[in-house]
Amino acid sequence: MGERYLKRIALAEITNAPYGVGSFTEGVTLLIGEQASDPENAPEQQPFCSDQGCSGWLNKLLEIEDVPEESLFWVNALNNDSSKINLNQLVKELKPKKIIALGNVASTLCSEQGIVAEKCSHPQYWKRFRSKERYPLLDLLDKIF
Repeated sequence: MGERYLKRIALAEITNAPYGVGSFTEGVTLLIGEQASDPENAPEQQPFCSDQGCSGWLNKLLEIEDVPEESLFWVNALNNDSSKINLNQLVKELKPKKIIALGNVASTLCSEQGIVAEKCSHPQYWKRFRSKERYPLLDLLDKIF
C-alpha cells in the first residue's frame, strides 16, 4: 500500500501542486482532510501519506477499490499552525469535478468559505468505530469513476 501514497506525492511534483498532494489538474476530485496527525514532525503537511493508522487503512481501501490516484487531489483544511487554508483560491485554480470533506473540521471550513462539498465521515472515525461497514467515501467515489 505504500506505493499508493508515494504515487500521490509524485503526482503533486509532476503537476506542480502549490500545496497538498495528488494530481493538481483541472477536473479532479478534491478530498479535504483535517490536519496532519503529527504537525510538529510533518512539515510538508501531506494528507493521508502514510501506511500507518487511518491513512494506511484508507490507502488500502482505495487500492482494493481500484480508485485512480490520478483523479484525486488531497489537502488538509488546517495548516500545521492550525490556520485555515484558502479553499476558495484552491477551488478557483483547480476547478474540481467534486469536493468531498472528510470529517467535521473539513466540512465546517467548506461551509465557512462558501464551498459546496459532500461530507463524509473522517477515515479515523470510520476505522475506529465502524470498520466492519463499507466506508461511504468509496460509494461517493464510485459515482465519479
